[in-house]
Amino acid sequence: MSGSIRIEKLGKPGVFAFAESFEHDAEAASKDYGMPTLRRVAVPGYKWLRETREAKKSHAEQSIDDLIRALTSPLTLEEAKPKPLVREPFPPIKITAATYEFTVEEFNQLFLENRWGDGLYLVPPTPERVKWMLTGTSRSPHEVIGTVLPKKGICTIEKIAINAVMAGAKPEYLPVIIAAMEGLTDKDFDLLHVMASMGNFTLAIIVSGPIGKEINMNSDYAFLGYGWRANATIGRAVRLCLLNMGHLWPGVNDMATLGRQHPYTFYAFAENEELNPWKPYHVGEGYKPEDNCVTVSTIGSYGGWAITDFRAPTIKAGLENIIKSISEARKGVFGLFKRGFANPSAHPLKHLILLDPETAKGLQAIGFTTQESLRNYIYEHTSVPYEDLRPEEINNIKDRIAGSKAGDMIFSDIIPPDRIPVFEEALKPGGKVPILITPKDIHVIVAGGKPGSPIGMSYIRAPYKWTSHQTKLIRGATLTKAGR
Repeated sequence: MSGSIRIEKLGKPGVFAFAESFEHDAEAASKDYGMPTLRRVAVPGYKWLRETREAKKSHAEQSIDDLIRALTSPLTLEEAKPKPLVREPFPPIKITAATYEFTVEEFNQLFLENRWGDGLYLVPPTPERVKWMLTGTSRSPHEVIGTVLPKKGICTIEKIAINAVMAGAKPEYLPVIIAAMEGLTDKDFDLLHVMASMGNFTLAIIVSGPIGKEINMNSDYAFLGYGWRANATIGRAVRLCLLNMGHLWPGVNDMATLGRQHPYTFYAFAENEELNPWKPYHVGEGYKPEDNCVTVSTIGSYGGWAITDFRAPTIKAGLENIIKSISEARKGVFGLFKRGFANPSAHPLKHLILLDPETAKGLQAIGFTTQESLRNYIYEHTSVPYEDLRPEEINNIKDRIAGSKAGDMIFSDIIPPDRIPVFEEALKPGGKVPILITPKDIHVIVAGGKPGSPIGMSYIRAPYKWTSHQTKLIRGATLTKAGR
């Protein structure tokens, strides 16, 4: 949509063609990008990756007359002189009823009807409650931390506090929620894809540092489960922020076909630092040991790149399971890549490897003294010797390198400039070509308790921005010792 509008603004009339069932999404996007009168044509069929060439041709033939009419018909008065789009401030809402209970019920119904709620019961964000929530941070309520896609809503500390109230969070959680939103609104983070795509992937929100224990986040047994207020409401507050500032709604611009696993809270948990034999995760990301951080990362869901269980009878067998699982991407990354064709199966992946404490200690005992040594081992042992590559795989890798140099591919397929020499050097006798773009696409985090099991959360590299993974510093906390 944005490309069509850019072309229109250059004086080149065009029509935006989209697949059926995306009517609401196309209409909303045309408004978002400032041209609600842009002509649009719905093309029958939307499962294009699974359809035959003949079926695709039939869809095009059914739509060609509509496309020609849209391109040649004279402009209407509304199209020739569109009304300017004006953003009007939203006044405070006053809700009254016979009793407090009825008032709260009316509030929840009103918010759900206006798509300001997630479907679960909300806590009313009264001025008093929002003020109470803001006691958790020393940062100004008016501070702007970024814009939230897809609608580019302005994200402020006060707006985050409002959504944190509705989620049922406590003020001491607020600095964590703010840091998570800073990660998701970072200029390099691909929020649009994870929030708006047809894919059913979701987010992991991971807290590392002393603040996790101080606010009683679960990092131990059943850390992905229910029963922990901090985990649940931190994740839910992020969801509500994305909904209300990104103006998301299922079937309108959140096009996940089945919905997203853990849709209300995402996967929110803390690193188990007490039982971690290595340095905290955030230290490996360049922060100080005493720092407190939040990592936000897009991960898979049902339908692809789901959670993988690496359970095995021995530590070495578990490590082999990890290597085998990551190596399975070879068929797609090397074999299915076609320059100019966005095939999710051909996009290189990134991985969150969540190790239970016993597995982490076992890996340390057999020589992996740091997370970095472990990820480098995995990276090396998933790389493919040049002599084992098939001719078509070699050609595809060369084509990926050429496309990366030209910069004419989506971010998922691009090898960053600093990594291109690595692939060029590997693509010769005696070399080993990586399945992963960089060892940094492997993230090792210790979480869980006893008994435990190592698991993997995987996802493609971000399509529209450089990354689908960000770590941000927690700061401005007032009610905890950590995060100040």
